[in-house]
Amino acid sequence: MSEEAPKHSPLLKDFLHKRVHTTKALLIVAAIAVGVCSALAAVALNRSLKFLNELRMNNSDHWWIFLLPAAGAMLAVILSKNVFKESGGHGVGEVIAKVGLKQGILRPISIFSALITSLLTIASGGSAGPEAPVVVSGSSMGSNLSRLLKMSGQSRMTLIGCGAAGSISAIFNAPVTGMIFAVEIILGEWTPYNLIPIAISSVVATQTSRILEGNVIPFREVFPAMGFADFGVSIALAVLTALISVLFVRSIRQVGSVASTISNKPWLKAALGGLAVGIVGVFFPLALGEGYKSIRMAIHGTLPSGITVIALLLLARIATTSLTLGSGGLGGIFAPCLVIGSIFGALFHRTASAILPAGWITGEGAYVILGMAGVVSGVMQAPLTSVFLVLEITNGYQAVMHIMTVTFLSSMLTHAFEPSSFYFKDLVEKGQLLRPKTDEKILADIDTQDLVCKNMTEVCPQMPVIDFLKVLKSTNQTHIPIIDSTTKNFMGMVDVVSARSAILDPERQQSRIGEVATDKNTPKIEFGMGAAEILEIMARSGKKTLPVMKNGVFAGVITKEDILSAYRGEMKNYGTCDNLF
Repeated sequence: MSEEAPKHSPLLKDFLHKRVHTTKALLIVAAIAVGVCSALAAVALNRSLKFLNELRMNNSDHWWIFLLPAAGAMLAVILSKNVFKESGGHGVGEVIAKVGLKQGILRPISIFSALITSLLTIASGGSAGPEAPVVVSGSSMGSNLSRLLKMSGQSRMTLIGCGAAGSISAIFNAPVTGMIFAVEIILGEWTPYNLIPIAISSVVATQTSRILEGNVIPFREVFPAMGFADFGVSIALAVLTALISVLFVRSIRQVGSVASTISNKPWLKAALGGLAVGIVGVFFPLALGEGYKSIRMAIHGTLPSGITVIALLLLARIATTSLTLGSGGLGGIFAPCLVIGSIFGALFHRTASAILPAGWITGEGAYVILGMAGVVSGVMQAPLTSVFLVLEITNGYQAVMHIMTVTFLSSMLTHAFEPSSFYFKDLVEKGQLLRPKTDEKILADIDTQDLVCKNMTEVCPQMPVIDFLKVLKSTNQTHIPIIDSTTKNFMGMVDVVSARSAILDPERQQSRIGEVATDKNTPKIEFGMGAAEILEIMARSGKKTLPVMKNGVFAGVITKEDILSAYRGEMKNYGTCDNLF
């Protein structure tokens, strides 16, 4: 007697037959791989910087040392422009732009180019941060791995976020910061489809870094608890960090403007900026490099004594960073913000201690971390990233309420003067900041080349109207292109509806269609033009159907109806793919 097959309840049967889709499982595996690789890049850059910085400091007594920042910046720009063919910039902004405009397609060479050029800039004494190059490198890893695995555009965006998160997590030993940075700044979208792989990549990158470098909190110190009096003083600090942030951002742009008036050669601008950095560094050696030594000194209370000296050091650091980045030097803004914030925190504490009664506020180290939080949030206008970054790199959780207050207040006040963050301002001015689920982003995602109606019925301008009417009987087109039979030039289009009275006029039956009904003033669209720009031209001209030209040759027509239909399709896709499982 044969055994009967086991029977399952509908719920159990449904559970047993559920499987994780292959592409989604592949996305998780890819996120892990990107996390490991981005951590290796971060560790390699950190170790290289440490070695070269020690080498530079060991030779600091040589007369030529002040020329080193100029040589490093010049060589970095030459490599970037002429060898790697990169566009330059501060890295993170470039990634954000390509996520919005280029469907997240990053060049494979960016995996290495950003690391090499930034290493030259920072190790030679340039005041910039190492986080931007590793973000570019990690993001490029994610982008190119997704293309290698032939993954969808959404998965590519997610893997770019994985690379960015893994890079920040590894270089700062801050997994939560890496995850929030990727979704708050790089992608601008908080969905489970993004968050789960990014969180996995962030954790994997952090653990990889800890295996290689040890679980070291970069600026750890035991801070005393901050009281109610500190809370009130923190509000004043937040106001001042907002002003420092505005000064810092505008000084970078001012240097950029001045450098552009001096020369249009990128390598020369970088060299002149580096030379100025080297001269400042002769008087303030702590104003050179990525500046982590200054942060440690500030937290441990070992900065030079006196208020005036600290104020000059603060101005020197703002100057060297502005000269480095403003003149075209390659590197990030994270580390300089932390350094400037830490110095300002020490300066603020010393000034407040001289004014307020003794023992009224807590120690200097606590105000150093508040200064860091205030300047980072003011410059980047990314409060969540700023809060968790400062908490994770200092272990300053006992001051979490004070840190949050300073962070959000500084970000809000800076926004009143600088509506866009440091990363976004240039992109906004160029129209390249496209965030998920906005009309601009959805329209940018539409491939208008697929919407061009080709193989159109065409007529020549000499065709009699009576023959044109016969052509209309064999086509359902509402717009008929007029093409010169000899030169093949596009002469215009006949809008059948608008030209109906002229076409049906019995007295014009023998007239040429090119003379009777051709609309020669219809704007022409270039093949590959964006949907947003096409809709704007349609709105200005009042036309719903426009001819499309490709290299001067008529290629077809595009209609407003087809663009809006594609827009609705993109909206539908957004609503159905937010969840990973």
